[in-house]
Amino acid sequence: MTTHVGKYQRIRLLEEGIIEDHLAKAVGRWGIEKTLVLQCLRPDMAEDVDFAEMFLDMARRAVRLKHPHLVRVFDFGKADGMYFLAREHIDGPSLRRLIKHVAVQRMALPATLCARIISQACEGLAFAHDLTDPKTNQPLRLIHHCIRPYNILLSRQGMAKVVDFGVENFRSRWTPQHHSPNLSQHVYMAPEAIRGLPVDRRVDVYSLGVVLYELLTTRKPFEYKSDWDLFQAVLGAVPDLRPENQPGGSNTGIGPGFGRHQEVASQRQA
Repeated sequence: MTTHVGKYQRIRLLEEGIIEDHLAKAVGRWGIEKTLVLQCLRPDMAEDVDFAEMFLDMARRAVRLKHPHLVRVFDFGKADGMYFLAREHIDGPSLRRLIKHVAVQRMALPATLCARIISQACEGLAFAHDLTDPKTNQPLRLIHHCIRPYNILLSRQGMAKVVDFGVENFRSRWTPQHHSPNLSQHVYMAPEAIRGLPVDRRVDVYSLGVVLYELLTTRKPFEYKSDWDLFQAVLGAVPDLRPENQPGGSNTGIGPGFGRHQEVASQRQA
């Protein structure tokens, strides 16, 4: 593997897949070195012209997303035979890591902190959902499709940032399932998405509601022992957010308002 992709130098591999994430650096103006994440379309995938063009289309949309609560995409293109996307590096944990830490410590995060994190993610998503084409003023109808705890990062300054807008959906859509797919991710999917129906921004809102539940309780909202149980639960169950039924009981600070917000987020599409 060549370490350089254009002006970017790859330092180490962060994640494998059809899109490979690398911690990288680049030297900018005045010789200032910048650390970032370089996402490269795997060479064997790039040989397919259609995949390469879909990757570039996804990158063109992602580079428009300039908001404090969305991870910034700086650059994209093709260099040294590699299709790439350069994005902001967040030096902080994901919500998945935070939830695991809290669960191991048998703690509960303050409900006000959970609300602040999720509200910031909402702001970023709302910006993307409302984005219009500057030439036609028509809505771009951007949807993340894959809101998960690992796709919401916390900066050292305490800012929540949604990452991989478009990238994660590209991965999940085109990664071959040679063996058994990771069906646990269906916990976060809206019922209409599981059924294969047309979707809109509400699927992101639903997924964020599930993340909120997990952030508050450190557990998934549905109990299941098999893949069939999981599908049935997502398609029919409504999570219980009553304080007395959460770890730590009423000491979690979860009030009636939180239950109502989660109920709205988890509403099924008619």
